[in-house]
Amino acid sequence: MKKAVSIIAAAATAVASLSCSVITADATTIKGDVNGDNRITLRDATLVQKIQVGMVSPNTNQSYSADFDSDGSIKLEDALGIQRFVCLDNSTVEQYSPNREQRIAFLEALNADRIAANLSPIEYNDAMLEAGNIRALEYYKTGTHTRPDSSSYETVLEECNLKYNASVPPLELVGKDGGLGENFYNNLKKKDAASPDQVYRLLMSENCTTVCVGAYPDPNDSTADISQKNHYWVILAN
Repeated sequence: MKKAVSIIAAAATAVASLSCSVITADATTIKGDVNGDNRITLRDATLVQKIQVGMVSPNTNQSYSADFDSDGSIKLEDALGIQRFVCLDNSTVEQYSPNREQRIAFLEALNADRIAANLSPIEYNDAMLEAGNIRALEYYKTGTHTRPDSSSYETVLEECNLKYNASVPPLELVGKDGGLGENFYNNLKKKDAASPDQVYRLLMSENCTTVCVGAYPDPNDSTADISQKNHYWVILAN
């Protein structure tokens, strides 16, 4: 790899303030804006789930907003509907989808090795890809594992409503490399062969269920060929 990568592990802490996507609205009460902050984000989906299981007692506005499909009841499908609405919104795609194909190539290369090792493949989804690119953009801005609001990197898992395995400390790898996802994966694999790598060990572990992959193109690199252009890569595994 062109620059050394760093690894850090930590337990989950406070919920981060940056949302997976932001959709603004002017109405006083809108469907999906359950927490009343005039935005529809994945935090609203999480709040719907808490209402649905009785952890939160909704007020009148929340009851209206949480019933996302307007069928008169608050249920898991409402939370899922908000998730789909947020993660398929055009503004989200524009901000967090760069190099989607290359990030999927990373995951496919990983899954090929997992299957060869008799491990279940990682069932990735848009939320994992978006969480990865949230962290890649933050890593470009801060150069550290700490998020802009000073919280720890793994808070993005809860923010994007991803499964969190409390028995497996989350690990994040950050680095700078060319834009090809499979190449980045192979570089990580080669590094592990030369020197045991905690992240790769977790990626190849049966305990690993969530892998967020992000790649943010270096704005200071004028290389036209995307395969050669430097990217800020982030791999967050749990």
